[in-house]
Amino acid sequence: MISSYISDTTEWQGGDIVIFQNHIGIISDRRNKNGVPYVIHHNGVWQTRYEQDILESRDDLIGHYRVSE
Repeated sequence: MISSYISDTTEWQGGDIVIFQNHIGIISDRRNKNGVPYVIHHNGVWQTRYEQDILESRDDLIGHYRVSE
């Protein structure tokens, strides 16, 4: 498991897997103005975009992982 501190933006890379309570996403290579990466995820039929700036707004982060070769 990698650091789950959102403020440590150097630890977050595109392709990383992020686990929330009852939800999962993939870290994007796009970042917001604070350097925090976007999350690619599917949260329901009403969702209009799948790459969203939600990492800072979630309070149920459980894990942050990276698959390596």
